[in-house]
Amino acid sequence: MNAEEFLHRHGLAMNPFAAEDAMQDAVLARTADTWRHPDFAKVLGDMKHPSPAVVFGQRGAGKTALRLQMEHALAAWNQQRHGSRVAVIPHDAFDTMLLSIARHDGLRDSAAALDGLRLSDHMDAMLHRIVPQVVDQVLGRPNAMVLVAGNLRRVMRRASPGVRRDLLLLQVAYDSPSASGRRSRRLRRALRCSGSSGATLAGVWSVLFLGVAAALGLMGAGQPPVVSYLIPAAVFALAGALTGWVWTIRKARVALIARRMSKSIRISQREGSSCRESLHQLPMEVLENNLPQDRNEDSRFTMFDRLSRVLAVAEYGSISIFVDRVDEPTCVAGDPQRMQKLVWPLLSSRFLQHQGLAVKLLLPKELGDLASRADHDFHRGARLDKHNLIDRLQWTGAMLVEVCDARLQAAMKPGARAIKIEDLFDEAVGRAKLADAMERCGTPREACRLMYGAMQEHLSHAGADEHRISFGALEWVRRRTTDAKIGSF
Repeated sequence: MNAEEFLHRHGLAMNPFAAEDAMQDAVLARTADTWRHPDFAKVLGDMKHPSPAVVFGQRGAGKTALRLQMEHALAAWNQQRHGSRVAVIPHDAFDTMLLSIARHDGLRDSAAALDGLRLSDHMDAMLHRIVPQVVDQVLGRPNAMVLVAGNLRRVMRRASPGVRRDLLLLQVAYDSPSASGRRSRRLRRALRCSGSSGATLAGVWSVLFLGVAAALGLMGAGQPPVVSYLIPAAVFALAGALTGWVWTIRKARVALIARRMSKSIRISQREGSSCRESLHQLPMEVLENNLPQDRNEDSRFTMFDRLSRVLAVAEYGSISIFVDRVDEPTCVAGDPQRMQKLVWPLLSSRFLQHQGLAVKLLLPKELGDLASRADHDFHRGARLDKHNLIDRLQWTGAMLVEVCDARLQAAMKPGARAIKIEDLFDEAVGRAKLADAMERCGTPREACRLMYGAMQEHLSHAGADEHRISFGALEWVRRRTTDAKIGSF
């Protein structure tokens, strides 16, 4: 019997236990609402009152699956609620973040970027993740629908001048590097915002005044009375000099702000000319103290507050940030010490408790072990006990059997008779023995591996009419898995 015949015999359209990565698991996407871990509600929290959560779990314990289920729940919530929608920012592109920092600072590789990593770098990466998408949606770019807001351009035009200016400031700091200057002009026109740095206007007037002064000087040369031409020429020349000075000062101030921004926002790859072009779209009094110009976190919290005000216009009440897959960056590769350098800046009570944010940290258990052994200063700054801490994402055999049931239902052909996991096995196996076998697995990933292995072992020996997996096949795979774990130690 081959795999296709076995699956067809049980009414299955696909193998429910083949996938191992949650992000590429088609079956998981169909089980989002059918079965959830008992701690799901605690981690998700009340969507009207955002709260943080810190979850530690071993590899394969379902952290990414938990995140995908929360994202699905929030998407459904956003379709039904007005005024309390939740914007989602995934924070898992750590390879990109570290590589950008390494290039910015001229470091030898991404691993060197872990040293000196600060909370401000993480916050910049989060803002850089969502701001370009919001700008795309306002500018009407096809398929840009990060917010459930209908015509976002029309919505933003009805916002107050301060909120529209907040969006412009966010775009100046965190938009995508390509064509950011042109996008600043387009966004300013789309939002119908007035004002600019005034450098261009000052330059135009300076040229005009100096041109008139030169013309008057030429007209008065050798023609009496000379004074009647020279005095007006001197006045226009003075006006041209003054406006030229204004042009020089404003250009220099914008260039200084652009250089400070470029130096402080390390995840951005924008060139100075692009940054200066964007900055000229805003009045000087707005630019001075409203953009990140150092690596201090205060300016980033201010930018998050601006984002919250922008989202509030589209009836979003909070922002959920999902921090996941911290063990997967190339330069980290599961090393606990490097994961600690990457994650520890995020364990700031001020950040986790910031109004309007719901930060969900889904972390490997190795970091939980390091946190439990950390010193008093760490615990005083992180205050993990106040952030819905789950120190271990646990799974019992009975829970894993229910997970397998849910995956079977998601993989069924339309109209096929519903089955449970024990229906794939001989009657001698039963649900209790399956629960006992899965208890020893400990995680959904290992339970799925066990079921997949038992299925493959059965298919390698079964005849055409043997459509149930024997207890011997299950036990052989379980022992092989146990021996492999012991050997790995």
